[in-house]
Amino acid sequence: MIQTLTKVLLFIFIISFSACEDKGSQKTQTQEVQYKATLPMPEWDDIADKNIDKYWRSRNAAKSDPIPATQIGYAYANKLQDYEKALQWFEYSNSMKPTADNSAYACYVLQEMKQYDKAIKWCNDSIIQESNKEALFMLGTVYYDVEQYNKAIEYYKLSANKGFTDALTNIGYIYEEKLKDYKEAEQWYLKAVKEKSYKGFHGLSYLYYSKLNNNVKSSAYAIALIGTKYSQRSVLKILQKERKIPNETIKKGYELQLTSDEFPIKFKGDLGL
Repeated sequence: MIQTLTKVLLFIFIISFSACEDKGSQKTQTQEVQYKATLPMPEWDDIADKNIDKYWRSRNAAKSDPIPATQIGYAYANKLQDYEKALQWFEYSNSMKPTADNSAYACYVLQEMKQYDKAIKWCNDSIIQESNKEALFMLGTVYYDVEQYNKAIEYYKLSANKGFTDALTNIGYIYEEKLKDYKEAEQWYLKAVKEKSYKGFHGLSYLYYSKLNNNVKSSAYAIALIGTKYSQRSVLKILQKERKIPNETIKKGYELQLTSDEFPIKFKGDLGL
């Protein structure tokens, strides 16, 4: 249960992408809207033909519609991890009509390619087109990667204000691991816990154990997660064997999470200690 920074993966945009695809289909049926690309269409290669052949049908539509072009780029990035080819398709789509999703995808692949200045530009484009929580979060992660932690926190806060709870835990992580402000880290993890974020519980448990020397609270926030994504056996293994917390302290943690209003998630079963 070591706390780590959460990074947004490409699949978090699937829902919004699908919605855009549906809108695009409706528009095509009613108005036959067509766009003209100012960049040449990227070539369809043998690797794509073997591994993402179902997207071949989108290629013809991509001649005049940015959404299928973005879809092909998504396939290159998510299915093949071919970020250079994916970027070609995102740039091609953008040359027809810029969209928030396409810009966010381009930001993601450029981040994976460690071309951070370009990634920031595309993320900003996505935010300008549609200020969604994922793009704000992603821009925060780009700034984290280039060690501009105050800028990262700024964009994580904007993302959190729109309801993206992973941003709360990332702020906590930066304060904990990079800025060494443990009390501030605690407050941000607590905000995540109030939203029933498992990662918030996870972050607090590790913070109390490794930095704040409070094994009762460390135990409490770990025990509260039993029956969610963690089994009783795995939690007790971490507390007893990895952290070497005595059983009496673990029992106090159990009682704390059971009786305190600070825990919106509780484990009410028998620990067997």
